[in-house]
Amino acid sequence: MEGIQKEGEKNMQNRSLKTGKKSERGVALFIAIFALLLISVVAMALMVMAGTETSLNSNYKTSVQAFYDARAGVEEARGRLWAGNPNSIAPQVFNAAGVMPVGNVLYITNPAAGEVVNPLNTAANNPYADNQYASEWGTNPPAGSTMTASVWTQAGVPIAGPLYKWVRVTPVTERSENMDVDGDGTIDGANALFYDGVQQFPFNPANPASPAPPANVGATPYQVFEVTALAVTPLGSQRIVQYKVSPTNLNLKFPSALTFDGLAPTYNAPNSNPFDMNGNDRSGSNPAPACTVPPQTAKPAVGVVSIADIATAASGIPANRLNHYLGSGGTPSIGNIASLLPSTENSVSSLNQLVQQIAKAGTVVTGPATQGSINMGSPLNPQITVVQADPNVPGSTGDLTLTGNNTGYGILVVTGTLTFSGNSGWRGVVLVIGQGSLQENGGGNNEFDGAMLVAKTLDAQGHPLPTLGAPVVNWNGGGGNGVYYDSCWIANATSGSNYQVLSFREISQ
Repeated sequence: MEGIQKEGEKNMQNRSLKTGKKSERGVALFIAIFALLLISVVAMALMVMAGTETSLNSNYKTSVQAFYDARAGVEEARGRLWAGNPNSIAPQVFNAAGVMPVGNVLYITNPAAGEVVNPLNTAANNPYADNQYASEWGTNPPAGSTMTASVWTQAGVPIAGPLYKWVRVTPVTERSENMDVDGDGTIDGANALFYDGVQQFPFNPANPASPAPPANVGATPYQVFEVTALAVTPLGSQRIVQYKVSPTNLNLKFPSALTFDGLAPTYNAPNSNPFDMNGNDRSGSNPAPACTVPPQTAKPAVGVVSIADIATAASGIPANRLNHYLGSGGTPSIGNIASLLPSTENSVSSLNQLVQQIAKAGTVVTGPATQGSINMGSPLNPQITVVQADPNVPGSTGDLTLTGNNTGYGILVVTGTLTFSGNSGWRGVVLVIGQGSLQENGGGNNEFDGAMLVAKTLDAQGHPLPTLGAPVVNWNGGGGNGVYYDSCWIANATSGSNYQVLSFREISQ
């Protein structure tokens, strides 16, 4: 009986063990299925994350592409505002007075093949509508806005450019800025803003007294422009960026009509009766076509950098021609202007740096050169030209010779000897900085309106001198030639420089 009982207990234990093993196998299966589901969820999450990351990277890439395409657009317009650009838009931007009237708009369009880009069409279905204009000016872009095409070429052959769609060039006003710039309590929408290198202010060149410029305005204020570009990539990313630009202010200041920038100058003046040198502003017979500069106070006809050199310069003038040198001071009008020279014009290093700065803003020509080698410019298209030697070209010099019947416009820098002859003249700025030698041969009836400065900063081999040397001006003949200080022609000359960026921002439509 006892054996039977033990056998039954053993069977029950076996059954319990079998049941436990089956139960454990069920739990293991559940755990395996759960783990598989968990891995699947993680894998799916990773796939989603990877897809999201790829999408984010793609969106970021196209957004960055649109940003730099828009930057390329504003850079193209900034470069083409410069009169020296071979594809300059200056003739389309400026009127006969040399300004862009308020309300005028110029667009540079850049459509893809078979595409139409019309920023003036503000319909909702136009992806390239210029809706941003209204946020600044309160109206849609004028229907008569000027349109011109983008130009991207290499060696005269068109090449693919950036994918911006349009660039807009407009004058800047207090209204477009939504800012009372001059603090007079009103936001002026009628007058363009000008910049003198320090401050911006509303100004109307046609009526300089209304609004009146600040009392401390610089001698060369230039108009400020807004350059705005829209870029849209093929994937739909869109960016708008905006520059405010103005011609590079070279801060050229001239304390006299003819300045000898260095001690012990040599001046051999002509004996011609029609010859005059005049420091009274705008005293010449060739007025500039437009002027944004208030009339300047009278200056010496000849400026020197020491009291002793007043007599030195006067000794080179024929006794019967002393009264042909007019301007501030006595007769002849010769003054010590050393304290009036800006820091950019009072030492060898600063003058040589000035030459290089001007070279960056204009065109460099390797001498010896003639008028056929340089662009003489025009009243509405003044040029900036620097003639200098190239150390890599044997026999090159910084010399320039101008002969015959010709007139130049703009800034002319000659680092060697500048020789004029015949009926030659210049409207703007003439800087003979380097060898410091100017030679005028023969008569003629032309004249030099603006200012001239002569400084010797280099030795015969083109190396910088330790201190400023003695400048030389030999003026033979004379005729009707003369030098007349003219702040308008000085300002006109410097307007031929390239454009600097005053501010940059990204905006939304």
